[in-house]
Amino acid sequence: MSMRADELMRATIKILTDGAELESGSAATHVERALDKLMDLQQVVQETPQSPEDFAYFKKQVVQLLKTDQNGHGLTMYVFHCFNYAGRGRLDGFEEACHRRSAVQLLNDEYAPWSELFIPDDLEVIEEIDELLEEASDDAPPVPEPGIPGWVPDTHWWWRAPKRQDMTEEERAERIDYDSNDGL
Repeated sequence: MSMRADELMRATIKILTDGAELESGSAATHVERALDKLMDLQQVVQETPQSPEDFAYFKKQVVQLLKTDQNGHGLTMYVFHCFNYAGRGRLDGFEEACHRRSAVQLLNDEYAPWSELFIPDDLEVIEEIDELLEEASDDAPPVPEPGIPGWVPDTHWWWRAPKRQDMTEEERAERIDYDSNDGL
Protein backbone atom coordinates (compact mmCIF):
# COMPACT_ATOMS: atom_id res chain seq x y z
CA MET A 1 0.00 0.00 0.00
CA SER A 2 1.38 3.39 -0.91
CA MET A 3 2.21 5.79 1.90
CA ARG A 4 -0.10 8.43 0.43
CA ALA A 5 -3.05 6.03 0.30
CA ASP A 6 -2.38 4.84 3.84
CA GLU A 7 -2.22 8.45 5.10
CA LEU A 8 -5.48 9.36 3.35
CA MET A 9 -7.24 6.29 4.71
CA ARG A 10 -6.09 6.96 8.28
CA ALA A 11 -7.06 10.64 8.01
CA THR A 12 -10.51 9.73 6.68
CA ILE A 13 -11.18 7.27 9.50
CA LYS A 14 -9.97 9.81 12.09
CA ILE A 15 -12.22 12.55 10.69
CA LEU A 16 -15.28 10.29 10.59
CA THR A 17 -14.57 8.89 14.06
CA ASP A 18 -14.34 12.43 15.44
CA GLY A 19 -17.63 13.30 13.71
CA ALA A 20 -19.35 10.21 15.10
CA GLU A 21 -18.26 11.09 18.63
CA LEU A 22 -19.69 14.62 18.65
CA GLU A 23 -21.98 15.21 21.62
CA SER A 24 -24.51 17.27 19.70
CA GLY A 25 -25.02 19.05 16.44
CA SER A 26 -24.01 17.92 13.03
CA ALA A 27 -20.82 16.39 11.78
CA ALA A 28 -21.31 18.25 8.49
CA THR A 29 -17.80 19.67 8.36
CA HIS A 30 -16.36 16.28 9.30
CA VAL A 31 -18.28 14.55 6.52
CA GLU A 32 -17.26 17.22 4.02
CA ARG A 33 -13.59 16.82 4.92
CA ALA A 34 -13.85 13.02 4.84
CA LEU A 35 -15.49 13.02 1.40
CA ASP A 36 -12.75 15.31 0.11
CA LYS A 37 -10.20 12.78 1.41
CA LEU A 38 -12.10 9.94 -0.28
CA MET A 39 -11.95 11.80 -3.58
CA ASP A 40 -8.20 12.34 -3.14
CA LEU A 41 -7.84 8.67 -2.26
CA GLN A 42 -9.74 7.67 -5.39
CA GLN A 43 -7.15 9.49 -7.50
CA VAL A 44 -4.28 7.77 -5.65
CA VAL A 45 -5.93 4.35 -5.99
CA GLN A 46 -6.41 4.89 -9.70
CA GLU A 47 -2.70 5.66 -10.07
CA THR A 48 -1.44 3.02 -7.59
CA PRO A 49 -3.76 0.06 -7.00
CA GLN A 50 -4.09 -1.05 -3.38
CA SER A 51 -4.36 -4.40 -1.65
CA PRO A 52 -7.97 -5.57 -2.10
CA GLU A 53 -8.09 -6.87 1.48
CA ASP A 54 -6.85 -3.63 3.07
CA PHE A 55 -9.12 -1.55 0.89
CA ALA A 56 -12.18 -3.72 1.62
CA TYR A 57 -11.62 -3.33 5.36
CA PHE A 58 -11.22 0.43 4.96
CA LYS A 59 -14.45 0.69 2.96
CA LYS A 60 -16.30 -1.29 5.63
CA GLN A 61 -15.04 1.13 8.31
CA VAL A 62 -16.08 4.16 6.25
CA VAL A 63 -19.60 2.79 5.76
CA GLN A 64 -19.99 1.96 9.47
CA LEU A 65 -18.86 5.45 10.47
CA LEU A 66 -21.09 7.17 7.90
CA LYS A 67 -24.08 5.30 9.35
CA THR A 68 -23.68 6.89 12.79
CA ASP A 69 -26.31 9.46 13.75
CA GLN A 70 -23.95 12.45 13.66
CA ASN A 71 -22.26 11.53 10.38
CA GLY A 72 -25.63 10.56 8.88
CA HIS A 73 -26.85 14.05 9.62
CA GLY A 74 -23.63 15.36 8.11
CA LEU A 75 -24.38 13.43 4.90
CA THR A 76 -27.83 14.99 4.75
CA MET A 77 -26.29 18.44 5.11
CA TYR A 78 -23.72 17.62 2.41
CA VAL A 79 -26.49 16.70 -0.03
CA PHE A 80 -28.45 19.83 0.95
CA HIS A 81 -25.42 22.04 0.24
CA CYS A 82 -24.93 20.27 -3.09
CA PHE A 83 -28.56 21.05 -3.92
CA ASN A 84 -28.00 24.72 -3.09
CA TYR A 85 -24.92 24.89 -5.31
CA ALA A 86 -26.77 23.13 -8.13
CA GLY A 87 -29.50 25.77 -7.82
CA ARG A 88 -26.84 28.38 -8.56
CA GLY A 89 -25.49 26.31 -11.44
CA ARG A 90 -25.88 29.02 -14.06
CA LEU A 91 -23.68 31.26 -11.97
CA ASP A 92 -21.16 30.42 -9.27
CA GLY A 93 -22.43 27.05 -8.06
CA PHE A 94 -21.88 24.65 -10.93
CA GLU A 95 -18.31 23.50 -10.25
CA GLU A 96 -18.89 22.99 -6.52
CA ALA A 97 -22.15 21.14 -7.24
CA CYS A 98 -20.24 18.84 -9.60
CA HIS A 99 -17.57 18.22 -6.98
CA ARG A 100 -20.13 17.31 -4.33
CA ARG A 101 -22.25 15.27 -6.72
CA SER A 102 -19.19 13.20 -7.66
CA ALA A 103 -18.41 12.61 -3.98
CA VAL A 104 -21.95 11.34 -3.43
CA GLN A 105 -21.69 9.13 -6.53
CA LEU A 106 -18.34 7.79 -5.33
CA LEU A 107 -20.01 6.58 -2.14
CA ASN A 108 -22.57 4.64 -4.17
CA ASP A 109 -20.07 3.27 -6.68
CA GLU A 110 -17.26 2.27 -4.32
CA TYR A 111 -18.56 2.04 -0.74
CA ALA A 112 -22.24 1.18 -0.30
CA PRO A 113 -25.54 1.65 -2.11
CA TRP A 114 -27.15 4.98 -1.37
CA SER A 115 -30.10 3.19 0.23
CA GLU A 116 -27.74 2.06 3.01
CA LEU A 117 -26.27 5.51 3.63
CA PHE A 118 -28.95 8.08 2.94
CA ILE A 119 -32.46 8.66 4.20
CA PRO A 120 -35.23 8.55 1.55
CA ASP A 121 -35.53 12.35 1.48
CA ASP A 122 -31.82 12.61 0.60
CA LEU A 123 -32.33 10.22 -2.32
CA GLU A 124 -35.05 12.48 -3.68
CA VAL A 125 -32.79 15.51 -3.30
CA ILE A 126 -30.03 13.72 -5.26
CA GLU A 127 -32.51 13.26 -8.13
CA GLU A 128 -33.40 16.95 -7.90
CA ILE A 129 -29.70 17.86 -7.99
CA ASP A 130 -29.33 15.96 -11.26
CA GLU A 131 -32.34 17.79 -12.68
CA LEU A 132 -30.94 21.17 -11.60
CA LEU A 133 -27.55 20.42 -13.13
CA GLU A 134 -29.18 19.34 -16.39
CA GLU A 135 -31.33 22.49 -16.46
CA ALA A 136 -28.34 24.72 -15.70
CA SER A 137 -26.21 23.11 -18.39
CA ASP A 138 -27.57 25.47 -21.08
CA ASP A 139 -25.91 28.46 -19.42
CA ALA A 140 -23.55 27.05 -16.80
CA PRO A 141 -19.93 28.16 -16.91
CA PRO A 142 -17.94 25.14 -18.09
CA VAL A 143 -15.42 23.56 -15.75
CA PRO A 144 -11.96 23.76 -17.33
CA GLU A 145 -10.58 20.28 -18.03
CA PRO A 146 -7.76 20.65 -15.44
CA GLY A 147 -10.47 21.37 -12.83
CA ILE A 148 -12.12 17.98 -13.37
CA PRO A 149 -10.64 15.30 -11.10
CA GLY A 150 -8.63 12.77 -13.09
CA TRP A 151 -10.40 9.79 -11.55
CA VAL A 152 -13.89 10.92 -12.60
CA PRO A 153 -15.44 8.42 -15.05
CA ASP A 154 -17.64 9.40 -17.99
CA THR A 155 -20.69 8.37 -15.95
CA HIS A 156 -20.20 11.59 -13.97
CA TRP A 157 -21.83 13.43 -16.87
CA TRP A 158 -22.40 16.65 -14.91
CA TRP A 159 -18.77 17.78 -15.21
CA ARG A 160 -19.01 18.07 -18.99
CA ALA A 161 -22.71 18.95 -19.21
CA PRO A 162 -22.38 22.71 -19.89
CA LYS A 163 -23.37 23.24 -23.50
CA ARG A 164 -21.35 26.45 -23.81
CA GLN A 165 -17.90 24.85 -23.74
CA ASP A 166 -16.72 27.74 -25.91
CA MET A 167 -17.46 30.32 -23.19
CA THR A 168 -14.59 32.77 -22.92
CA GLU A 169 -12.66 32.99 -19.68
CA GLU A 170 -14.08 36.51 -19.26
CA GLU A 171 -17.68 35.28 -19.61
CA ARG A 172 -16.95 32.42 -17.25
CA ALA A 173 -15.44 34.77 -14.67
CA GLU A 174 -18.44 37.13 -14.91
CA ARG A 175 -20.82 34.29 -14.10
CA ILE A 176 -18.70 32.84 -11.31
CA ASP A 177 -18.02 36.23 -9.73
CA TYR A 178 -21.71 37.11 -9.88
CA ASP A 179 -22.93 39.19 -6.97
CA SER A 180 -26.63 38.92 -6.11
CA ASN A 181 -26.64 42.69 -5.64
CA ASP A 182 -25.48 43.36 -9.22
CA GLY A 183 -29.06 43.75 -10.43
CA LEU A 184 -30.00 46.31 -7.78
